[in-house]
Amino acid sequence: MVTLKEIAERCSVSIATVSNILNGKQNVSESTRKRILQVIKETGYKPNYMARGLRASKTHSIGLILDDLTEFSSPGIVDGIMSHFEEYNYKTIIENLRFYSKWGTKWYQNEGYRESVSSAIEEFLAIKVDGIIYVAGHSRDINCIPSDLNIPFVISYAFTDVPGISTVEIDDVKSASNMTQYLIKNGHKSIAVVAGKKDNIHTVRRLEGIKQAAAENGLKIDDEIIVYGDWMSDSGYNACRVIFNSKKEFSAIFCLNDLMAAGVYSYLNEIGKTPQKDVSIVGFDNRTLSRYLKPSLTTMEIPLVEIGKKSAELLLNQIESDKDVATQKYFVPCNLIERNSVRYIK
Repeated sequence: MVTLKEIAERCSVSIATVSNILNGKQNVSESTRKRILQVIKETGYKPNYMARGLRASKTHSIGLILDDLTEFSSPGIVDGIMSHFEEYNYKTIIENLRFYSKWGTKWYQNEGYRESVSSAIEEFLAIKVDGIIYVAGHSRDINCIPSDLNIPFVISYAFTDVPGISTVEIDDVKSASNMTQYLIKNGHKSIAVVAGKKDNIHTVRRLEGIKQAAAENGLKIDDEIIVYGDWMSDSGYNACRVIFNSKKEFSAIFCLNDLMAAGVYSYLNEIGKTPQKDVSIVGFDNRTLSRYLKPSLTTMEIPLVEIGKKSAELLLNQIESDKDVATQKYFVPCNLIERNSVRYIK
């Protein structure tokens, strides 16, 4: 078995330097850190995390609590979290609560929800993880976290009023505003909206951004052509039918996610109209299907990996700091992906 001493000798550094790298300390040069990590990878060196944790009061392990790994946002966020912690030699342990798989979209009404979260937290505390990240399936107020937790804790993709917990969310308002500005710059002054569920925070914030951008350009979004769906393709199809039957003027439809945009495409095809040529369509999320729609869909890309990395960064700062670190509410902006579904109007 390769030892810490052998790693140090191969890299011509002290054992303390290798130990610092393994502990995520950053008092060495980047080139030295990369060289040591490369030798560790080549030799297959496996630190004894539990033994080291007993000596240093750390286990170098992180607990990840997931609403549901099958949610489209979860894999990217988890990948970002794990990739960041791998750089600092922390291990991640996943507790997948499978809420959507077990209880569907109304899972938060199930009495077992809070109990499941509490149980996951207790399990991680029992094995003495150094910190916990809660990865939400969608943005919402997470109010089931105890306020007296004596461990670094970050919520990813959602928010909370519990003191002492940092949060990382997508900037729905700014992102929707940017997409609306894009449509307006392309000559669209009458914009219909296929929204998600009316009480959903993503819906509320994205509508705020849309109306904000319209007002900044002296325009107004007609409430009669804001039609609410449920984030699924069928609701996009039905919403598009309502918009066309309203007889209101519009040249573009902003769908608040890509699945509903696919439903809009389907309805347009059924009535003999062509996306982009007859009406411009934009979406939100940048799911895989968006690039394969015909024409390919202009959309807002949620930077899921970046959200994960930022969540890990905030947690690691709390773990490694000798002082109390101020909690943060961090908003990650989305990226506009321009494809072929928007027509320029002179």
